[in-house]
Amino acid sequence: MNAVVSQRNGIIKQAHTSMSIEAITIDFWNTLVDSTGGPARRAARNAAIREAFDDIGAEFDEAAVREAFEVSYAKFERRWYGEQRTMDASACMQVMWEHLGVRMPEKQHRRVTEAVEDSILAGMPALLPGVEQVLPRLAQRYRLALISDTAMSPGRVLRQVLERHGVASYFRGMVFSDVTGVSKPHPLAYATALRLVEADAARAVHIGDIERTDIAGAVDAGMRAVLFRGDPTGRYHGEQPSENTRAHAVAHDWFEIESIINDWDADGASATMTKGQEA
Repeated sequence: MNAVVSQRNGIIKQAHTSMSIEAITIDFWNTLVDSTGGPARRAARNAAIREAFDDIGAEFDEAAVREAFEVSYAKFERRWYGEQRTMDASACMQVMWEHLGVRMPEKQHRRVTEAVEDSILAGMPALLPGVEQVLPRLAQRYRLALISDTAMSPGRVLRQVLERHGVASYFRGMVFSDVTGVSKPHPLAYATALRLVEADAARAVHIGDIERTDIAGAVDAGMRAVLFRGDPTGRYHGEQPSENTRAHAVAHDWFEIESIINDWDADGASATMTKGQEA
């Protein structure tokens, strides 16, 4: 790939092989949806844990539970970073019980786990600005797939979030780490999505907000990549090196994404026409 970079309207663009685009894969958190709804999600989780503690005659301490969640998520991140795998809600809750020194019976553990998984439906994140307008237009022209790493909420629940927002039908397929067993940037995540949309990597684009997962995995897979910087509230927003990204473009909202895709497709069409004329 040529490393030459040009900039226009705040969008960083790297030169790439001019080929038409057939498919687009998209990240979930902080790319399609924001991080709002956190307080309601925490309240739903705490209510389920409090009920389980009442069942076993243990005292519920909200501060201790909050600390246990942080300990659990730190372990989640270590596995996510180091092994390209994600822990599910059941495993995260087991870490919490151990940190709290609680022996939670299986019945209560299963009940809390399910409540934690579904808590996102009690505190729904919102679609990011432009998604509702741009996604249908992209779906008319390209085959779309979702690639999402999962944590407390599994793929079956994240799918419900997109259904409730009315955008799930735009995707030909959805790839979740709790189903594939691997997380981005593992090659299997991208290979699975490309198979669902029946596209070669060279004719596909991935859009995501995390450099070390979304962008690294897509570029290594041979795809074009757009680093999305449109949600500054994202947990990992501060770690993104926009100036040094491996992405072929950086977008700050969904209308910029649409413009980038349009430009790339126009370049691909022009290259195809030129080759045809030369032949």
